[in-house]
Amino acid sequence: MKVKKILILFALLLLPLTLSACSGSALGGNNWAGLSADDSTAYLANGKTVYAVSTENGKMLWQYPEKADAKLLFFAPPALTPDGQLILSSAGKNHALISLNPKTGAENWVASFEDVEDKWIAAPLATEDALYAPNTDGALYVLSLDGSLLWSLHIGGALWTTPVMDGDMLYLSSLDHHVYAVDTQSREVAWSVELDGALPGAPALSEDGGTLYIGSFASKLDAIDTQTHEILWEAPVKGWIWDTPALEDGTLYFGDLKGNLYALSAEDAAPQWGDIRPDGPVIGAPLLLNGHIFFSTESGSVYALDTDGSILWTFPVGGNLYASPVASGETLLVAPSETDFILAALTQDGKEIWTFTPEK
Repeated sequence: MKVKKILILFALLLLPLTLSACSGSALGGNNWAGLSADDSTAYLANGKTVYAVSTENGKMLWQYPEKADAKLLFFAPPALTPDGQLILSSAGKNHALISLNPKTGAENWVASFEDVEDKWIAAPLATEDALYAPNTDGALYVLSLDGSLLWSLHIGGALWTTPVMDGDMLYLSSLDHHVYAVDTQSREVAWSVELDGALPGAPALSEDGGTLYIGSFASKLDAIDTQTHEILWEAPVKGWIWDTPALEDGTLYFGDLKGNLYALSAEDAAPQWGDIRPDGPVIGAPLLLNGHIFFSTESGSVYALDTDGSILWTFPVGGNLYASPVASGETLLVAPSETDFILAALTQDGKEIWTFTPEK
C-alpha cells in the first residue's frame, strides 16, 4: 500500500509557495490534476496547462495558456459558473483566478492576487451572484462574476476545499480541525465546531440542510447539526478520510487511505455493507450515478458497486488515481498520473472508450 507516498504529497502541499515557485517541483511534479466536466467537454487542470477535451472522442478542443507561464500552476478542478464562465484557480506565484470562455478557452478576465499569502488548492464555489474562493492562507475571498473583489474574511487554518452553501450560510472545512459556518450577509463566522483531525475534504450537506457530514484525518466520519452545532454522531473507521462523502437515499458512501470502502446510514452511522477492500487507498470522493457507486483507487483501478456493496466490475486504468471520477452525460472520466495519457473515458459497464495524451 502506498499511504507513505500520499503522506509525502500531503507534506509537500504544506510547503511555502516559494519552494514551488523556485523549483516547480513541490506542486508541479507531485500534486494531482483537477477534473470537471459538462455534458460534452472535460476540463482538466494539469499543472502548467488546462485542457478542454471532447468527451465524445477524446480530442483536445483547446489548451490554456497556449505557452507555459512560470507564474501559473493549475490543480483545482475548473469551476463552471451559472452564467457560462469557466474559472481557473492558479497555485502559481501570481495567485490568479482566471475566467475563460469554456467553448473557446479565450480569457474573459484575470484577477491577480499578488498580496494573497498562499495557494489556491480548491475550486471556488460559483453561485448566480458571486464566487466564494477559499485559499490556503486561511481566508475566504468573495468575487463578483466579473472578477472584482467584493469582500474577504480571514477564517483560520488552511482551506483546501470548495465550500458548500445553504441559503445565506456557507460551510467550510479547515486543516485546523474546524468546520466553519460563514453568514454571507453579515460576512462573519456564525459558528464553528472543532473535530479531532485535519479536514482536507468538504462536508456533505443533507437535503434538508440540517446536517453536515465530514471525514477527517482522525479516521472518523462526523455528523454535525447545523442548528445546534452539536456532533450528532461519530463513526470511527480504519484510515484517514481525504475527500467528501457522497450522500444518497439516506446512505453515506466514502473510502479511506488504508483502502476500505464504506456505506453508513446518515441517520445513525449504522454500516450498510460488510468489509470491502479494493486494491489500494481511496483518496477521491465516490461518484453516484444511475443507482451505482463508482470509486477510484490510488493503485489505478476504477470500481463500480451496487448499493448493497456488490462489486459490479473493476477496470485497471493504470498509473495512480487520486482525483475523484467525474461524469459527462453517461460517460465516466478519470485523470490518472504516472501514465502516458492524462485522461480516460469509460462506459458505465467498465469499458474504455478513449484516452487523451497531450502533444509534446
